Amino acid sequence: MPRHAFKFPGVVVEAVRAHVQRAIDGLDPTRYRQEPNYTAALIGRLEGSAYKGPLGEVTFANTVYDDRGANSAEKLFGADHAITATISDGKVKIHKAILVQAKLGSIESLTNAERELLREQIIKMKNVLPAPKVMEIPEYNGRRFPAMVSGNRILDGADYFPMQLADYFVARVITTLDGCTNPNVVAAVKDSSLRQLRVYARIEA
Repeated sequence: MPRHAFKFPGVVVEAVRAHVQRAIDGLDPTRYRQEPNYTAALIGRLEGSAYKGPLGEVTFANTVYDDRGANSAEKLFGADHAITATISDGKVKIHKAILVQAKLGSIESLTNAERELLREQIIKMKNVLPAPKVMEIPEYNGRRFPAMVSGNRILDGADYFPMQLADYFVARVITTLDGCTNPNVVAAVKDSSLRQLRVYARIEA
């Protein structure tokens, strides 16, 4: 599928930014101390229409993956959730999928063992999509500030630059600069067991 880069007017950009920030601000960290619970709650709040009107459409349908058992989706493919987006400027409609592994706290604060596990998870995600992401979730003064980081830069040992989640969505997601457009993959990542992706991976192999 051809690569499209959308440039939306400010009203759409700000609607999406506000949608993401509301999802973050609406979560009390004291109610979701552990990373899987917080991530699932955040992804659930991001679900839905961020903008729909005369200038186009931006809708998110996100998925949290099974993480229990040796053959769970997270164990096999490295991601704990996916961001899937439908983006349209009224003329062209694009469906995109982004695989993400979330880590509570900053990446810099991870132990050596945790960093090695993260590298393994990124490699597994990269086997599915070329640009896996890591969402770090640092906490300051009782508030959390989720930010997106390039998994490829972590793998390469390069400097990486966390982008606050609302900024990431308006800079990389609604512009469609990030994400996979392969319709088979986009459909498959919406299954929390990633069963369809396992079938697709076998076909591709």
